[in-house]
Amino acid sequence: MKAFYSASILARDESKSRELEKAMAELQSIEDSLPYAQHKTVRRRIPVGVYNVIADFGQARGANTATILPNNPDHARKYGRAILMRYNIMTNDSIFANRKRRYDAVIDAGYRDHLTREGGFNRTLWHEVGHYLGVSKTADSRKLGAALADHANLFEEMKSDLVSLYAAPKLRAIAYHDDDGLRAHYADGIRRTLQNVKPRPQQAYQNMQLMQFNYYMESGLLEANPATGLLRINYDRYHEVVTDLLREVLSIQFSGDYEFADAFVKRWNYWDETLHGGLAERINNSGSYRRTLVRYRALAEDPALLLR
Repeated sequence: MKAFYSASILARDESKSRELEKAMAELQSIEDSLPYAQHKTVRRRIPVGVYNVIADFGQARGANTATILPNNPDHARKYGRAILMRYNIMTNDSIFANRKRRYDAVIDAGYRDHLTREGGFNRTLWHEVGHYLGVSKTADSRKLGAALADHANLFEEMKSDLVSLYAAPKLRAIAYHDDDGLRAHYADGIRRTLQNVKPRPQQAYQNMQLMQFNYYMESGLLEANPATGLLRINYDRYHEVVTDLLREVLSIQFSGDYEFADAFVKRWNYWDETLHGGLAERINNSGSYRRTLVRYRALAEDPALLLR
């Protein structure tokens, strides 16, 4: 059997971690406001911190943005999980510039400056926190993985995406965000849904992102500029649309009804070559790169992040 290993050397950013800990005090109120009836008590302290990566080894090596461990659900239930946000990876100039080229290729010019490094960091951070909130078992106490089978990961990841976006106005209310920070959080939620190729059936992340995009288009959160085909974001629709979609996802998870889940996936997981294919072509022609090769100064390598 082939062995796999991973290891990382990280330095904790104390200032950003303390700022995050203050916002975490609102987790129970966010949970209690989620659009479902079966609310739970959230742990008061979730072990989460902001770190800068000094070096990665083995499977950890790369441009991954966050680590949440352990992955084993039984271990997580017994001992809890730790979330390590990899700040200098998430806000790296080269990585962000690459993402922004892809975003700018399909977004109307008036909305392009809304995407920021910090917006991407915060959306991803609260996605990871979102795994702690919402439905954790079905109405008849089954594990979500057993109930929803091959759709379980898709719905869990979509839930966490949506919880992140749903929580954003609360983060503005407690001054974790200012107005620009809220808008940047939202803009990265749109960037997250953009696909440069039609997802394969087994790609849970890409399919749930496509489903969000389709829901946003049909609900009027996103619309195409009729003159250019570029996308506009209707921010005044954002919270309502996210709430509606999150309500449906939580309902499916709580029901544990596989046929219900499968019908929902079939309803929203579609690809139109004119719309989606056209946007994908713009992204692929943007001059952006698909892969990132990371080198570490601590390992006497070229300190630049080289894109391939």
